This record gives sequence, structure tokens and C-alpha cells, in this order.
Amino acid sequence: MVKYALACKTCQSPFEAWFSNSDAFDEQNDRGLITCPECGGSDIQKQIMAPAVSGTKKRESQSVPAVNPDPKLAAMMKKVRDHIASTHEYVGKDFATRARAMHDGEADAKPVWGETTLAEAKSLIEDGVPALPLPEPFAPPKPVDQKKLN
Repeated sequence: MVKYALACKTCQSPFEAWFSNSDAFDEQNDRGLITCPECGGSDIQKQIMAPAVSGTKKRESQSVPAVNPDPKLAAMMKKVRDHIASTHEYVGKDFATRARAMHDGEADAKPVWGETTLAEAKSLIEDGVPALPLPEPFAPPKPVDQKKLN
């Protein structure tokens, strides 16, 4: 997976997006499938960004400061979480199997979310199964299995 810093040529709004590889970005951009979250425009370009490179030396454990997103961003993330929780079925670790079955026509297509390994996610993308990673701030809390509660 690769994350690109992007910008809309129409309204100049910056945003980020994840792709399976650089060819996936080029293909989706050529087809007009990438749109600006601000204006909906599809004239998108990559921005210059520094790669995240880790050194070979082990670093001492560092505490990461808490990030408080802008209130508008926090409200948008909550709206996405609420939408996913109310419209998608949580399938847990069965996500890759269910997504592939729906893609192959072996199961009825419906919106689902869940968990998978990086290898399974890459396999889904390589096979053309429509699936995207759901970053932590956008993922709703996992449902509690009432049968496992005391």
C-alpha cells in the first residue's frame, strides 16, 4: 500500500489517499475515479512528499503525543463511523472470505466491514475485489458479542 499527498487542480484542496501501488493511482486517475473531497472535481495531481524511511538502528520507545483533530475533521470522522456502523455488517476476521465470495457471485453483495491480514488485503486488491483499508479514526467500534459477556 502507498499513501499519496494529492491536490485538486480545480479548488487547490490538499488531501491524502491510499492505493495498492503507483500504477493503481495512475489507472484510477486516468479513469477519473479519484475525486476531490471538497468540490468533487476529478482533476487530481500528486503532491511532493517525503517518503517515510526508517533507519536500521532500533529506537528507544517514544511516546506519541495525542492528536486532537480539527473539530470539523472530528465531526466528519464521526459521521463516517456512524454511517458505516448503521449501513454495513461487521464480519470480523471473515472479511476477506466474504468480500471475495461477493465479488465472485457466490454470495449476495452487501456492504460489510471487518478485519484481514495485510497479505489477504493485498490479494483482494490484486484480484480486483473492491476493498479499501479503513483507517482507525473512521472505523466504528467493533460490536460486542453479547454471548461472550458474563
